[in-house]
Amino acid sequence: MRRLRANLLGVKRLNSVPVSAKKSLENEKFASYYIHYEKEGMVDWFIENKTDEDKYVSLYRGTVLKYDTIPFHILGSEFAEVYFAKNDSSFINSLGDLRLHALAVLDDGSHLQVGAVFYLPARSVIQIPEFCYKDMEQLIGEVLEVKYVGLDFYLVFYDYTEITDYGHEIFPPHDPYAVESLKFFIDKIGWMPTYRYIVPVKEFVHNKHNVITESNIIKNSL
Repeated sequence: MRRLRANLLGVKRLNSVPVSAKKSLENEKFASYYIHYEKEGMVDWFIENKTDEDKYVSLYRGTVLKYDTIPFHILGSEFAEVYFAKNDSSFINSLGDLRLHALAVLDDGSHLQVGAVFYLPARSVIQIPEFCYKDMEQLIGEVLEVKYVGLDFYLVFYDYTEITDYGHEIFPPHDPYAVESLKFFIDKIGWMPTYRYIVPVKEFVHNKHNVITESNIIKNSL
């Protein structure tokens, strides 16, 4: 299944949504729009905060292509370790440092995932470029508000096929890697293009039943 590729270095704030943008979804707080460039296989997302309060959000999107269907998932989760390795985005340890976007741990109450979180000031618009939309037939993106939970130190195990799927020479983080990260609650995570096992280091260290196998998978020794 094809993975979408965000250009997080290209994220920027705009004064308004371009008139040529097509509306995707809207509610009382947020709206999402996009412009599709078929020749480049690219989409420019535009996410809007309609409220008078600053918000932290993630983009939850899915698409139907001519020869593939990509289920709904959080932008940034598809190549989080690649974005991290390339310095396209980073994990931060203070909410005050989240001025445009950052990678963060997201919790829907059942699963943890790494994804991109965006700082969306009151009455503002952010543009997010994304690739791999060649032969696109349908696209939906939903802006999800996320709620800050706290800061913790995590051990992240991830599927290394993410790196081989990217197809460019990079120096990815070890599998697993330890990182200090903000954590946010989110309503839904959806499909996991890269499966990750994420656990706070303090929980992993204090659980005597957890062992690391040769395949870097956490198993219970009972």
